[in-house]
Amino acid sequence: MNEEVHFLTDYVGAISGRQFVRKGVNKLMKENVKCIFVIGGIGNMVNSTARDILELYAMQEWEWESDQYQFPEIPNTIDENTIVFVYGWFGLWNDDLCSVDDAKTVCKNLLQILKKTLNVKIIIGMREDLYTKYKNELEDYSPLFDHKMIIDVENLSDECLNYFDEQTQYCIIPGCRCQELTHDMLKGGGDEMIGLLLKVKVISKHHYSDVIDSYIKDNDILKAMKVHFTALEKNENPIYEWLMYICLKGHFSRTESFDKDLVNKMKFGIKLSSFDEHYVHLRRYIRVSVLDPQNFSMEDTRYVFWDPFIYICAFHHLYEKDRSKIMNHCNVDAILQLVRPTSLENNTRSSYIEVFADDEDVELFRKRFRELELDLRNKYKEHPLVNDAPSTEIEQ
Repeated sequence: MNEEVHFLTDYVGAISGRQFVRKGVNKLMKENVKCIFVIGGIGNMVNSTARDILELYAMQEWEWESDQYQFPEIPNTIDENTIVFVYGWFGLWNDDLCSVDDAKTVCKNLLQILKKTLNVKIIIGMREDLYTKYKNELEDYSPLFDHKMIIDVENLSDECLNYFDEQTQYCIIPGCRCQELTHDMLKGGGDEMIGLLLKVKVISKHHYSDVIDSYIKDNDILKAMKVHFTALEKNENPIYEWLMYICLKGHFSRTESFDKDLVNKMKFGIKLSSFDEHYVHLRRYIRVSVLDPQNFSMEDTRYVFWDPFIYICAFHHLYEKDRSKIMNHCNVDAILQLVRPTSLENNTRSSYIEVFADDEDVELFRKRFRELELDLRNKYKEHPLVNDAPSTEIEQ
């Protein structure tokens, strides 16, 4: 069994705190600032920085409470003396291509909350490329985006890489090639869409020979993690199966029904009782997500991949292994966000984190789509995976 070796993880988090969290809190402390807008590229720690701002503000303003809401699920009212963080705009893992109307509704609700509630603060976290894409559609809600905070860690790259070099000198894993990783490898390669800090954090947290050897060969962190999941299936199968179960479902919660039908269809050997048995090793890949931190209960506890990008890597691995299993059994949100028809391949920068489906794969999904609830079918009727599905299946 592999041991955890993540010598840089805490340092990466410290960079975020030192450089950005205090800046965000100071902005929110100003009486005339009720909302800040935190944006940055994938891997620039937008959500983790925003959450740190949320927690630190609530600590300093001790009479205040904090809350988090995943887009588009926000309440119509928020209590006085509350700071909230809204994340997952347009899709938790990627753009679902059909959430502009939801975004307008959420923005309208947030503006009403700011207008009606005297003591409330809002943090909006969003991928910079998605804001650029939908900026015109959101221009009527500009007060939400006036106090922008861009998480740009480019000026921290040298500091991070130099520290990484120092730490690799103390690596004690026999035969580890981490000292062969160069700055050019980490800065360049086919994974330029992914922020440097996230790449370094992934290599630090998953400091295994398959990850490092693959990255030295291809300079591609997504490919390296796919290689790792393949090795995990062979060497630590129960861990692998639990991770793929979480990928297919989107999360795991002890209070939700364990999907035995899915387990049988995937030919997994895991049981609900085995989660706790393997958790000490699963925690290398997952974290606890609490829907309501102020009112914590087991019902609110979900286990998700520690970063959305690690989920994307697991999704890619499964898709390459058996496309039909993804199209037939994976949660619909992930498919709508990460799968595109082959006609859209390489059309956008986000193609790096997307996979592409041929006509046969698309038809597998359309069969599922026709069985979705009516409101979901109406929302996604223009999605490229379904927009030429028979019109009789969609309520116009």
